[in-house]
Amino acid sequence: MFPITDSRNRVIAFGGRAMEKDVAAKYLNSPETPLFHKGHTLYNIAMARQAMHDGVKSGVQLVAVEGYVDVIAMVTAGFPASVAPLGTALTEDQLGLLWKMADEPVLCFDGDGAGVRAAYRAMDLALPRLKPGKSLKFALLPQGQDPDDLLRASGREAVADVINAARPLGQMLWGRETEGHTFDTPERRAALEARVNEVTASIADESVRKYYRQDFNDRLRQFFAPAAGARQFTPRGQGQGFAGTQGNWRDRQGIAGSGPGRFGVKRPEVGSHNTPYVVVSQQMAASPLHRGSRTAVPTREALILQAAINYPWLLHDHLEELSALEFRHTGAEHLKAALIDIAAHSSDHAAGLEPETLRAELRNRQLGEVLERIEASITTQSVWGSRPDAAPQDVLITWQQLVALHRQWHSLTKELKDAEQALGQDASETNYLRLRDVKDRLSQMDGTEALIEGFGASSGRGAKSL
Repeated sequence: MFPITDSRNRVIAFGGRAMEKDVAAKYLNSPETPLFHKGHTLYNIAMARQAMHDGVKSGVQLVAVEGYVDVIAMVTAGFPASVAPLGTALTEDQLGLLWKMADEPVLCFDGDGAGVRAAYRAMDLALPRLKPGKSLKFALLPQGQDPDDLLRASGREAVADVINAARPLGQMLWGRETEGHTFDTPERRAALEARVNEVTASIADESVRKYYRQDFNDRLRQFFAPAAGARQFTPRGQGQGFAGTQGNWRDRQGIAGSGPGRFGVKRPEVGSHNTPYVVVSQQMAASPLHRGSRTAVPTREALILQAAINYPWLLHDHLEELSALEFRHTGAEHLKAALIDIAAHSSDHAAGLEPETLRAELRNRQLGEVLERIEASITTQSVWGSRPDAAPQDVLITWQQLVALHRQWHSLTKELKDAEQALGQDASETNYLRLRDVKDRLSQMDGTEALIEGFGASSGRGAKSL
């Protein structure tokens, strides 16, 4: 049972959750009464209001999640200004309550189809009611996970990353209208323009409507500039969606430049309304470095940790090497730190540690779930160099390959992000060639990394040269 309070923290109703499966109603609220209308209040509203009041100077963020348990998990993890609707889609009254507490609350939805549809409904509800300074941001969780799942799996930092990466309403709206569509004919481009004008016309406030139209007109010009010959790159028909992508650049072959500069592009002033929107590749958008959510342990990180656990002598011979590696996954990073600490403070020589001793100590440090996630992330059995009972020489070869690939991937991913941002600010040939070079090297590295799954079938066979 979940007590539901009003804004003054007085209990006005209850929400119940069924404990058995296959029941008629998983959640059930108290009936509507003169005191309680489920569409007129928010779960945890009193505590959230107080948290927002107390945290004005420290920048506390108001976050609306989907259910009671999500709110409890968020507050427990250190997000006190968390609220939720009471089993229904967000209502106009609830939107008004959010705006009384914050100018730009974050609506946090599950990343599945239902969550995306809920985000779209909230956008349509908010658009006619936008006022100067009052808007929304949208955060989508990894697919198949709610806040409670993500907190248990990856910790507070993973949820904070998702919230910090929340998209403004305008950006989400543009993504909805462009993502997954092609605009390779005049009719399709005209249809997009008509749709954008129709959507912005629904904004009641004249001032906000004017700036939305200006913003979307700028986006349309940038989006269709290649078709008009203004650029030398043709974006695919995918707009800036939830992953932050605005499409990939196609090959420039056969496109001739005209006007100022070799590519017919006048270099825009960074920060002006003509600055191109930053292009993010699908590879970069899928990376946890970009989307901020750490879910499954990346295979390479899991293999490095598995090798260190199965062969503790690696901790003795390559401890500094392991310490220098940067892991994306929060759990993997915690487990790496624990391994280093255990090796550094072991009463026995690190090389003399037994794998089961290591595992027992990691479980004692509440890292048993991370161990299970690492094993679940390794779906191939051919990386024999990290499995038990491999020959020491095979283990060392595998370790060296894994570490080298990890360092290279991490370096190239950072280069890719820098190159994409540079191209977004200055669509020059130099920046385009730089981006293409980084992508080519990443592609080559992906092909090289694929070999790691097949460079040996059993312990004792020579590794293929990478």
